[in-house]
Amino acid sequence: MARRNPLKHSLEGSVERLAGALDALESRLDARLGDLGAKTEAIEAARLKAQVAKSQAAAAADDLADAIRDLKSLIEETEGR
Repeated sequence: MARRNPLKHSLEGSVERLAGALDALESRLDARLGDLGAKTEAIEAARLKAQVAKSQAAAAADDLADAIRDLKSLIEETEGR
């Protein structure tokens, strides 16, 4: 009857466990990279929305300033200045 080499058996088991751990790590990394990609897309979308909102706010501020100037001019005209 052939005897198994305990060292060989132990090494094979270690290699199998290491391969399993590396597969699990690769799966976790893939999932994490997917999450990061989704977050990056969300950040870019939010950044674009912020730029649009800033542009719209600047335009609204300009319109408001124009309206205030017009009102001041009308008030001055009605007061006879």
